[in-house]
Amino acid sequence: MSGATRLVSLAAYVGAIHRQPSPHTLADESVERTSWLDQGIEVRQEVAVYRFADGAVIRRTVEQDSFPSDLACAECWITYEVLAHGDSGSPIHPARQVFENACRESFWLAYHTAPA
Repeated sequence: MSGATRLVSLAAYVGAIHRQPSPHTLADESVERTSWLDQGIEVRQEVAVYRFADGAVIRRTVEQDSFPSDLACAECWITYEVLAHGDSGSPIHPARQVFENACRESFWLAYHTAPA
């Protein structure tokens, strides 16, 4: 075996966050919600920090506004950031993932967690 570092998929952790089957066990979560007005439009932000049994810590930030939209998948901003890689010694990759709507997040998750 080569000396290459084995990467751990962020998608597997995101799957656990969404309560899907995952090799990673969610140990704790904390959520903070805020809102503010931006040019007369309410903006809501939810920041959740997820701690896993293996020591990994992932932050998920969702920001969306109340601007009326007829889109089936309205624009919002979803960001996952790895705050701690955990005890395995293998880095979680990618360390940051951004989506501009929930449909793209769902597609990415389905693609990266589908059985091989």
